[in-house]
Amino acid sequence: MELIPSQLAALRVFVGLTGQLRVPLADGPAEQVRTALCDHGIKRWRLHLTPERMESVAYGLWLHRMTGSAAEANRFVREYGVVHSLARAWDEEPPAADGLPSAAGAAAEGGAGVSGRGRR
Repeated sequence: MELIPSQLAALRVFVGLTGQLRVPLADGPAEQVRTALCDHGIKRWRLHLTPERMESVAYGLWLHRMTGSAAEANRFVREYGVVHSLARAWDEEPPAADGLPSAAGAAAEGGAGVSGRGRR
C-alpha cells in the first residue's frame, strides 16, 4: 500500500495514541508506520499490511476524520476500499454502556462509504 504524506502523518498520531485507545491497534501497523520507506519519485510512503492491519489503518484514519480532516480517510477508501463504519461495528456487536463498540467490532471492510449512506 502506498500512502500520501498526510495519511502517514495521521497514522503516526494514531500509533502515538496506542495505549489510550478503547479499540486497540492491530498487531503490526505501529512498526510498519515507524519504519515506512518513502518513494520520493512518487511521493508515497510504502507499507506492507495484511487485511486485518488495513482495517486498523482505516480505523485510525476514521479517528483522524472525526477530528476534522476527512481527506486522508476518503482517499484510503477510494484507493483500497477499506472503511471503518461505526454503524457496521455496532451491527456486529452491540454497543457497550458508553455507546462505543469493543475491539472486536472496531473496523469493518466495505459496507457504507465514508458518508455512512453507502456506495452509489
